[in-house]
Amino acid sequence: VQCGELFSIMHKSDSDGLPIEDSIFYSAGILEGIGHMHRRNVLYRDLKPENVLVGGDGYPVIVDLGFAKVVEDKTYTLCGTPLYLAPEVILNRGHDKGADHWSLGVMIFEMLGGDTPFYKDGMDQIALFRSIVKAEFKFPTSARKRANYFTADAKDLISKLLTKSPSRRLGSLAGGEKDIYNAPFFKSIHFEKLKAKQIPAPWKPTIKDPLDSSNFENFNHLKDKTKDKHPAISKNQEKIFESF
Repeated sequence: VQCGELFSIMHKSDSDGLPIEDSIFYSAGILEGIGHMHRRNVLYRDLKPENVLVGGDGYPVIVDLGFAKVVEDKTYTLCGTPLYLAPEVILNRGHDKGADHWSLGVMIFEMLGGDTPFYKDGMDQIALFRSIVKAEFKFPTSARKRANYFTADAKDLISKLLTKSPSRRLGSLAGGEKDIYNAPFFKSIHFEKLKAKQIPAPWKPTIKDPLDSSNFENFNHLKDKTKDKHPAISKNQEKIFESF
């Protein structure tokens, strides 16, 4: 997977967010990815732009299954990335596939608007969790915040995915996950063609060779702290680790 993180495509140095059609394409691919897992009773549990890479064909690829788990009913582990956690995960009430659907809703909001819906500048983690659990998010109203990218279909889907009660959230109703596939937001997507990769990707980079990593963010400018010289710890400090 050589085209970098979806995060880097969404957040550039001069802009945040994606065009509407690009957002539909990537979110449809992500939906099919988590849907594939859910049909096998696997919860992903850490959906975020950094965990979605873009392949050489331009299609999204979900990676890092470190928190993925086979779950028949519910699980109670608090895990994931704070910005994308569902309320029931934070409250430790048990969560199922609906937690992934919530995270997808957060990601679609971020793709369109450039920001996540519950975080405000200066929030610590407790304040963020309180916002996710109790606050109602608001769609942007100014052009500067990309309000025009939030179409009626986008607002409808996001609102239904970001329903705080998991039993009332889209994907957890009588129609199951098919309700998300059938949402008007995805009306331009033929999912069988998407699975066959017959829909042109919005961005398909040139790959020079099998080891080309030029599409990933370069961190070579960062200091290698493993080469730092540190004084030896004292005998008293060593005692702390005696039982390890």
